[in-house]
Amino acid sequence: MRCQEKVNISNGIAFNGKPKIDSDTLKNLDSLDIDFQLRGNCYAFSSQKNAKESNGEAHSENIPKSNKGKFEKDLFGLYLSEIELQKVYETYIGHTLYLINTTDKNIDLSAQDSRLDIKTEIKSHIGIWTEITYLPSSWCGNSYHTITLGTDEYWEFVQPVFKGSFKTKLRYKLEFEDRTIVSNEIVAFINPEQMDKDRKEGHQANNIMDPYNE
Repeated sequence: MRCQEKVNISNGIAFNGKPKIDSDTLKNLDSLDIDFQLRGNCYAFSSQKNAKESNGEAHSENIPKSNKGKFEKDLFGLYLSEIELQKVYETYIGHTLYLINTTDKNIDLSAQDSRLDIKTEIKSHIGIWTEITYLPSSWCGNSYHTITLGTDEYWEFVQPVFKGSFKTKLRYKLEFEDRTIVSNEIVAFINPEQMDKDRKEGHQANNIMDPYNE
């Protein structure tokens, strides 16, 4: 079996953003203090020109943006901006996470109801990268589909800024074909319980159209 190649594009990016919310709004937001693992929440869908025929899956309204020189050429990967703060979950502060494709090829990615296979990782007490989010599995075959990030496009996601008792490093990970795409690392504070895979956010389906049970 071929070992996964870890790809980090952060050294190839010279990008200076600014907060996406005003200072007064920012003052009223807090970081997220939890003791369980969140469900992965990076949802996206293809631009109209690259959208494939639907199987009946749910479609996200998060459509790729055109690069227009924002990021350098010949990059495919994740980049986490600590500066571009946004609101997430109504009352919390969020970082801006980018999935960027400035190569000359379209990139096809697997998804479940538009949810990409992007997880949050932190360094444990013994220095091992450990997932603190999880991806629920759908029991409906129609949930599984492919979305496309076109050439010179990027998706933008808002991910929560955590708070807790344990100071560590945090990054995001996308497993893609035989590669593991990782973002740049940032300093973060979490609660140790977030590393426990048995402590999940959970989910209760309300009707038969919701194919997720965790």
